[in-house]
Formats: sequence, C-alpha cells, structure tokens
Amino acid sequence: MTVEAGALSRLIEELYGAESLPADALATVDSVIEALDSGAVTVVEQSGDGQWHVNSWVKKAILLYFRLRPIEAMAGGPFCDKIPLKTVSPQTNRVVPYSSIRRGAYVAPKVIVMAPSFINIGAYVDEGSMVDSLVLVGSCARVGKNVHLGAGTMIGGVLEPPNSRPVVIEDGVFVGGSCGIYEGCLVEKHSVIGAGTVITAGTPVIDIVTGETFVGRVPENSVVVPGGRRKLGAASGEEFILQTPLIIKRRDPAVSAKLALEESLRSFE
Repeated sequence: MTVEAGALSRLIEELYGAESLPADALATVDSVIEALDSGAVTVVEQSGDGQWHVNSWVKKAILLYFRLRPIEAMAGGPFCDKIPLKTVSPQTNRVVPYSSIRRGAYVAPKVIVMAPSFINIGAYVDEGSMVDSLVLVGSCARVGKNVHLGAGTMIGGVLEPPNSRPVVIEDGVFVGGSCGIYEGCLVEKHSVIGAGTVITAGTPVIDIVTGETFVGRVPENSVVVPGGRRKLGAASGEEFILQTPLIIKRRDPAVSAKLALEESLRSFE
C-alpha cells in the first residue's frame, strides 16, 4: 500500500466512525471510488504467501459512497440510481449493449462482457477474462486473468461486514454455465467448475480421489461437478440427498478447461 493510500485509509476510517460527516466527505470518498475504478486500489490483494487479504477500509469507502450519494436520473432510459455507470474504452474492451458496469468496478483490458450482464461496484475483473451472457459479478468480487464465467453464472458479492473476504476466482479458472459461487468462496487457479455447480462458504467440496473435504475453497487445478451425498434424517429415518460438489480429478493446466471437463466426465461415467 502506498503512503497516499495509507493516509487515505486513515481518513476513511475516521469518516466511517463519525456520527456526522463533514461537507468534504464525499470528495474524500470519491477519490477512493476513482482509484477502484482505475484499479489503483483493490478490495482484496494477494500477499507473497499467496493468501488473500481484505482492505476493509475500501469496503467502508463504498458503504460511505452509498450513504452520501443522492439518487439521480440516469441517461439513456427511465433509470435512477445512486451509483453512475462506468465508461469503458472501446479501444481496450468489448461490452455488448444492455450490459451494465457500475463506476468503482475495475475492468482490465481485453475483458469481454456479453449481454445482459452486470458488474457491481468494487469488483475487479482482470485481463483477458470473459463475462458471458446473464452473468452477475457481485460487489467486491475478484476475478483473475483469463477466467471464463459461463452464461447465467452468479459470482456473489460480499460488501458487509467490511472485514469479510469477497468471492475470489483466481487466474485461469473456467466456470461453466448456471453456476453459483457465493459467500466469500475461493476458487484457486486453473480449476474447472462444471455447469450447474453451486458452492457457498458452508458447502463441503469432496475430492473423490483422495477423500479430502474442502469447505469454502476449491483447490488449484480441481475439476468440480455437481454431486450429492446421502444423509439420514435423525427423526424420520428417511434418507436425503445433500448437495455436495465433487472434485473428480486434478487438471493438467496445459489441457484446455473444456477438454479437461469432457475427459473427466467420460472417465467418471
């Protein structure tokens, strides 16, 4: 973190804890939103040991922005909001009509956003990623380089509490259609998430090869598909099936994500 960011974080912490806000509070908060918009500041950042750490003061700035901004009419239709939309350069990105990206979201060069998708404030989508049709990238979510988010997928936002980690999708991940990744889950690099898989912070993800169980995390190079496991009802004695995503193999990153998934499913059958 730079000296400037350090000074700014202290100002945001003071404003967040204040009972009343000074007249120049919005200008201070706006400087953080501008830094988020350009990618100079991020909600989460990775340390040298590979761990993801939350800059809670940045989340507090976003919460203050919602508090301080008035609801305004937006150009181009009968819409109104507190957060204006981001302007994306056609020289660096392709954003198909009817998609929306809020100001304060960072979209790196070579990112493609298909319609109608939505990227919320505080989100970070890194270079070369594909946001397919009907995708939601929630507030503060982190999407790495060369990630594919399949059509209809939801990447949940985690704005409150400020110290909570948002969803992080690391570099090279392939997420199939109609998936849901929520509640601060971490999907590590080069993993493949099969269509229809839903993972929350409390969802057990079982590696059927090693027998290991992961909660709130998909380990590197995993190929994951929807699954289930039997659960006996204590009172009724009936058997139920609980959703349990399954790691059916580990992927060779040199093999394309689609081919890795197809080969895995054929061998799994």
